[in-house]
Amino acid sequence: MGYRSRERVALILAHQEADRVPCAGIPLDGVPFRQWCEELGLSEDERQCFTEGDFKYLTFDLTAEGDLFAPYLPDLPGAADLTPFGVGHLPLKSVDGYVAGTKLYHPLASVNTVRELELFPFPDVTAERAHSHLEDRVQAAKEDEFTVIGQMSQTILETAYSMRGMDRLFLDFHDRPDYVRALFEALCELRCFQARRFAEAGVDVLRIGDDIATQAGLIVSPPMYREWIKPYHARVVAAAREVNREIPVLYHSDGALTALLPDLIEVGVTAINPCQPEAMPPAEIKRQFGDRLTLWGCSSTQSVYAHGTRQDVVAELQMLMRKVAPGGGLVVSFINVLIT
Repeated sequence: MGYRSRERVALILAHQEADRVPCAGIPLDGVPFRQWCEELGLSEDERQCFTEGDFKYLTFDLTAEGDLFAPYLPDLPGAADLTPFGVGHLPLKSVDGYVAGTKLYHPLASVNTVRELELFPFPDVTAERAHSHLEDRVQAAKEDEFTVIGQMSQTILETAYSMRGMDRLFLDFHDRPDYVRALFEALCELRCFQARRFAEAGVDVLRIGDDIATQAGLIVSPPMYREWIKPYHARVVAAAREVNREIPVLYHSDGALTALLPDLIEVGVTAINPCQPEAMPPAEIKRQFGDRLTLWGCSSTQSVYAHGTRQDVVAELQMLMRKVAPGGGLVVSFINVLIT
C-alpha cells in the first residue's frame, strides 16, 4: 500500500492543513535513484515519495511528422529530434562530455507572412488518436492515488518563440504584429481544445505556462504581457473551466515573475511553479500571495542542493515547513533536474 493520498493533496491545494506536504518527485539526471534509496535503507513509502511523488502527468499523444516539416528545416541534422510543432532539438555536450544545453531549429524562421503561416502543418490535436486514451489513463492514475495533471506547458509564448526563434519573434511584435496575433491565435485554438479535453477526461490539475522570465526579471514588460499574452492564457483557462469550474491551474515559468502574479491570479491561475528561491524567495511570495496561490517547487538545484552541506539542506527544509507550509498551499519539488 503506497503512501499517496489524493484527499491529502486536495486539502493542500485548497489551502488547508494536512498531515504532510505533497512531493512532486525527484527528477534525476543519469542516477540509478531507486538503487540509491535501497542503499539508504528507506522504507517503501519513502522510496515511493522520492521516486514517484504524488502526481502523474498526462499529455496528448502527438507525433512529429518529419516529412511535413522537412521543407521548413532544410538544415536539420539527422541526429536531431522533432517536436510535434516541428521544432528541432539537438543535444549539445561540452568538450568533457557533459550536457551543455540544446540547439534548436526553428521551423517558422523563414515563414514571414500570415498567408505562409496559414499553410504551416500545426499538429492536429483534435484527432481521436491524440486524446482518446485520456479517460483510461486518468482513471488508472487515480486508482493508484495519484493526483493527475494535464500537462500543457509552453502554452503560447514559449511554443511561439521555439517555432519562430526568440529574436525573430520579439522583432515581430514591432515589425509584424498581425503575424504574431495570427500565430498566437492558432496556438490558442489548439490549447483551448486540449484544456477542454483534459477537463472532460477528469484531470485534477491543468498545467499551463510559458517561460517568461530570467532570474533577473521578466523578458516582457507587464503592459506587454497584458496586451499580447494574457488574453490567450485567460481563454485557455476558461476553456477548461467550461467543463470544471473549480479545476486548479498550475502555471510554470522559470525565473522572477513576481510582477506578473496578480495578472496570473486574475487569469485563474491557482499555483505557480517552480518559485525558484534565488529569484522568488518562497517566504516572501507566501506572505504576499499565499492566500491565493499554491507554491509548487521552492527547492533549488542551483544553490542549496548543488553546493550546500547537510546542515544547509536541513535548514532550508525547516524554513519551508515553518514559513511556507502552514495553512496549506505548498507542494515541494526541485525547480529543475537534480544532477549528482
